[in-house]
Formats: sequence, structure tokens, C-alpha cells
Amino acid sequence: MLFKDDDFWKPVITTRQIIEGADTITCVTLDEEGDWQALGNAPFTDDDLDVISVEEMLQADATLALLPDMEYGDSMVRADKGSPWEKES
Repeated sequence: MLFKDDDFWKPVITTRQIIEGADTITCVTLDEEGDWQALGNAPFTDDDLDVISVEEMLQADATLALLPDMEYGDSMVRADKGSPWEKES
């Protein structure tokens, strides 16, 4: 599944730091249930977790449209916003 082709209203678990632009998304996971998670490198607590839509995530970071096709259980990582996405092993 391509992130950019999923339902734009589907929820994505992320952090306040990413939403506010203080952190960069460096790991995207499509879990076994088909839920998205987009996390960065900055430390966070449960209180920092938030849920926004796929559409809002793409607006916050358009490079998510470059994510390769993913299957349930896959995670993609990158070093920084300018780096290519690679499948996490």
C-alpha cells in the first residue's frame, strides 16, 4: 500500500514534535492491522502522541508521498528528510 494512496481521512499516530515541525519523520510503519505510525528521532512520552489524518501528514511532510509500496507489518526508515526511504529489516 502506498501512503499517498490510502484514505486521506485515515488516522496516523505521530508526535506533537512532528506536528509542530520540531522533529522530522524518520520512521513510518504500516502495522499488522493496517494502521500508520509516523515517528521521528526526538524523545517523546505518551503525552506527546497524537493522531492526525493521512492528508494532514502529507501536508506536514510531502516527502511521505515518496514512500515505496508497503505491506502490513513493514517499516520504512531514513536518516533525514532528504534521504531515501529504506525498508527496515
